[in-house]
Amino acid sequence: MSAGRCSMLAATRVVALVLTLAAAPLGAQTTIGLRGGIGAATLSGDESVARRASAFKETRYGVVSGIDAGIPLSGGLGVRIGLGLAQKGGGADVPPSITVGRTLAEAMAELDYLQFSTLIRLSADAQEGSLNFGLLAGPYLALNLSCNVAVTTHEAQNTRPPVPPGIPNRVPSGRTGMAEDTGVACGEDGVSEVTSSDFGLAFGAGFELKLSDSLGLGLDLIYAMGLSEIDDDGNKTRQVVFQSGLVLAIG
Repeated sequence: MSAGRCSMLAATRVVALVLTLAAAPLGAQTTIGLRGGIGAATLSGDESVARRASAFKETRYGVVSGIDAGIPLSGGLGVRIGLGLAQKGGGADVPPSITVGRTLAEAMAELDYLQFSTLIRLSADAQEGSLNFGLLAGPYLALNLSCNVAVTTHEAQNTRPPVPPGIPNRVPSGRTGMAEDTGVACGEDGVSEVTSSDFGLAFGAGFELKLSDSLGLGLDLIYAMGLSEIDDDGNKTRQVVFQSGLVLAIG
C-alpha cells in the first residue's frame, strides 16, 4: 500500500472517530473548559551531548492557557479535546560563536507552541456529585510558533588579591564582571534549528468542583512527555503543568 493511500486511510479514520464522538449519546453534560496556569519545562536529550554542554540545564517556567471540550462517552469515561498555548524549553547548549571571549552564565531555550490534545478522562463523583475526580491520558501535537535562545554572559573576572601601591610590577586588583543579555533566534549564529512540530503523550489527574448547575471550577496537574526529537542534538520536550479554570456545562 502506498504512503499516500495510508495517509488518506488514517485521515478517514480520524474523521470517523471525531464524528462518532460528536454523535455519541451523552449520559452526562458536555462541557467547555477555559483554563490557564504555569508550566515547568525542561529539555531531555542525549546524555553524551549533555555531558559536553557548556550551558546549565535549567527549568523554564512559562504560561499555559487554552480551551477544551469535554465529551462524555459512557459511565465515567469521557474525552477532552483541547487547544492552547504552551511555553516550553529549558537549558540549552550555546555554540562558542556566541560566547567567544566571554564566560557563559546562563542559556535558556524559549519555545512557544500551539498545542492540540485529545485526552481520555476516567472520572468518579464524590460529595453527592458536587466533586468529580478524574485521571487523564492521551496524545498531543504541538506546532512551533517561535524559538529563541536567551543568553546571559559576563566578562571574565580577575580574582587576584589587591596589590599595595609602590610594589614593583603592580597589577590592578580584581573587578566584578558586567552581565550582558542577548537573544538569538533558533537557526542563527550556530544555534540548532528546531522542528516545526512536537508530538508526545500527556498524563495527569485533577478534579472539578461544581459551583452551580452550569458552572464548575477545575484544577489539573499534567505531565507532558515529548516523544519526537525537536533538533539535531536529539532534545525532547518535558513539561509539568498546574492549571485551573472554569468549566461550563452546555449539554
